[in-house]
Amino acid sequence: MPVEKYSDKTILIGLKNRKDIILEYLYKEYFPQIKRIVLTNGGNEQDARDLFQEALIIVFNRLQKNKLVIKSSFHNYFIVLCKFIWFRQNNINHNYSTESTGAESQQAINSQPVLNEIPDESLYKEHLAGQYEKIYQRQYRKLPGDCKRVLKMFFRKKSFKEIAVRMGYSNEDYARRKKYLSMQQLMKMINQDPEYKLLKQRCRD
Repeated sequence: MPVEKYSDKTILIGLKNRKDIILEYLYKEYFPQIKRIVLTNGGNEQDARDLFQEALIIVFNRLQKNKLVIKSSFHNYFIVLCKFIWFRQNNINHNYSTESTGAESQQAINSQPVLNEIPDESLYKEHLAGQYEKIYQRQYRKLPGDCKRVLKMFFRKKSFKEIAVRMGYSNEDYARRKKYLSMQQLMKMINQDPEYKLLKQRCRD
């Protein structure tokens, strides 16, 4: 059964509202091309899945902030975005046109190149921010329960007096010390995360 085609307007509205049918459509229509790009440039299928998800998050965040600017079509924008992220983080020199090699379908090759759809560096910074947030959340979940509760209240700007009361601590100084130790533990775990080390290396390159 052929996949139903959706207009760019329908896709963007669906993404903004997190419609499963649009996400499924994009995966069926776009992921094979993303996968070919990644596999032919040093990655594997899981890398391609991660890249696809990361690009969707960037698009979603820009939609929510009304900052998404598309100069051609959503298909071209999304493919160029994925190429930009993959090539940028792996230090691969390449143009970001949607044109590709013989591995692409004739339809993809015939789609207009998007020489004006060149991503700016802010997109890569958004990608990095998303990566750091993912690492932070992963390590935060590994903290002991009391550490998570203290940090959660601290980030919600609760006073140390209130934190002490809620946690049953003897005084504000203990609550302050507990926050400090919890943060130190979290930062140590993040710094030891292999993905974090890889990100730091990429940023230095």
